[in-house]
Amino acid sequence: VAMSSTLKLDRIWFGQQTFAPVVAGVGYASGRGHRAAVGTAVTVMPTTTPFATAQELRATSRLTGKKTCGYLSPGYPEIQRRMTGSQWASPLTATREFVAAVRSLLAGAETDIRGEYFHTAHQATGVDDSESCEIGLGVLRPGMARLAGEIADGFITWLSGAEYFSQVLCAEANAAADAAGRSRPRAVATLHAAPEVPDADVPDIVRGAIGPHLSAPHYRDMLESSGIPLHEIPTDVDLRNVADRGLFCTGDHQEIIDRANALAFAGADEVSIVLHQRPGQGLTELFDDWAALAAVHDPVLQRNELAS
Repeated sequence: VAMSSTLKLDRIWFGQQTFAPVVAGVGYASGRGHRAAVGTAVTVMPTTTPFATAQELRATSRLTGKKTCGYLSPGYPEIQRRMTGSQWASPLTATREFVAAVRSLLAGAETDIRGEYFHTAHQATGVDDSESCEIGLGVLRPGMARLAGEIADGFITWLSGAEYFSQVLCAEANAAADAAGRSRPRAVATLHAAPEVPDADVPDIVRGAIGPHLSAPHYRDMLESSGIPLHEIPTDVDLRNVADRGLFCTGDHQEIIDRANALAFAGADEVSIVLHQRPGQGLTELFDDWAALAAVHDPVLQRNELAS
């Protein structure tokens, strides 16, 4: 987290952690004087509860003194089965119930939501942290994008090219928000990258970084609908195609920034860059890559260009 102040990053995004909650690491860093805006993307709903989620968002925001982004996902059907005992017949309904409960709890309101998937009852606290926490959804396909437009403050996608992001995800979310008479959700795009990877190593880097996602049925469905066909077990040709289509950038630092800018011009209000370690690369070298990205990126200039 310390690198946020050093590199002037807008936000540190965390995936769901399996060994310790994000709030623990944020609390440690904040106690050492490193306070950065934080986002979690995504928290898989079957692994937690609305009450625990609201607590962690509230605590993270207070520890950092900055607005915290908490983005949620119903996760894989297999995760639902393992964590809850059965696959959710309607992930969209479960997501709607979960978000409603978290919003109510963050607002400090009397909460009594008796849903099909989540039952959340809690007395009013009168402590309203609504403005310090942004609730968003992880989005892959049109249905969840529409739900984000109806109920969320923002949405994030894990694997998407600029065209699909703009023409499908942003378009569906914005149309749903307009129909509901509410503000359009913030759009966050994720860009996976590993700088300056030799051509021969591209398939192995992509496979190691996002291979499990490329093999998952709902990711394959989304990618195939956007014109990127994949085998059930992605081949080297598939993995090169993923890189060629902009889902994983293996070029130099300027090319990574150019890809991020393309997502911004496609409608992303924020681009989360995920730098994957190359074989043999240590944390010091990874930090050097972040510094190199910062050196070729002028966020003030980019914002002015987008505003014009």
